[in-house]
Amino acid sequence: MFEFWLQQFINTLQLLSFYLPLSVAFAMIQAITRRIFLSFGDLAMFGSFAAIYVCFASELNGDSDLIAGLWSLAAAIACGGALGAVIAKVFMGKKLLDYPLAFMIASIGLSIFIEEIMRIQSAGRDIWVPPLFSGLSIFELHGQYLVKLSGITFMAIFVGVGSVVGVGLLLKLTRFGLHWRACAQSLKLTALCGINPEVIAHQSFGIAGALAGVTGWASAISYGGASFSIGIMIGFKAMFASVIGGFGTIRGAVIGACVLAFLEVGWSTVFGTTYRDVAVFSIIVLCLILRPEGLAGIGHERESEAQ
Repeated sequence: MFEFWLQQFINTLQLLSFYLPLSVAFAMIQAITRRIFLSFGDLAMFGSFAAIYVCFASELNGDSDLIAGLWSLAAAIACGGALGAVIAKVFMGKKLLDYPLAFMIASIGLSIFIEEIMRIQSAGRDIWVPPLFSGLSIFELHGQYLVKLSGITFMAIFVGVGSVVGVGLLLKLTRFGLHWRACAQSLKLTALCGINPEVIAHQSFGIAGALAGVTGWASAISYGGASFSIGIMIGFKAMFASVIGGFGTIRGAVIGACVLAFLEVGWSTVFGTTYRDVAVFSIIVLCLILRPEGLAGIGHERESEAQ
């Protein structure tokens, strides 16, 4: 049984590589806007297509699987970050921020727009690429059950977790991080200190978009394909993860992503995948009812000028 549960732990880490960067992306924007931006799932989907196309072109060029994987990662991050920066120009306008409902509805409209654009360009088909590191295992344990950590799973876990660690260090050790934390506490006081919150918000959107690109890349190379329809579901799950952990906090987003990955793998292991999403969303709703401030127990008594 040890081997069986060890394999489920590896599966949880792989799923965490999808949800963790995207949950942190949601939290970064929630913290400084006090709003929920619902389009990051489709930014991840956009990044997954960029990753697949670049990976396929790199393999046709005769590059190794490692080089193809790195090029596709760079493409997904660049496309996600660039799209996030462009979106910030529209969504960080003072008028839109003044109306929370309009902000959320506009983000839903943006999601539909991105999804339709990708549906048209892919002719409604899933786009596939030959799997990277086919047959390569980083670790195998033979016992009552076979435990296997494939090369592509290891790469996805390493990049997904590493990207969040990198952003955490960025927010903790750099001047931008200091300014971001100040904006998360109070936009008015930050502005009085000579810091432009709008600039920090634009930069945050770019970083959050890049994190969404990491999620898209991890999904694309793990499953070997991209679909225009994945954005809504993965986006909602990651958004709920960031909220149940603690609205607008990086620590809460990490906790929420871990809980979500554990719930999905645990339910699939015990009960199968048939009612997995129904069960997971039901548990998430129950968590929000019982603990609306989030699992991290962080209250939100910050001021909110936009309300």
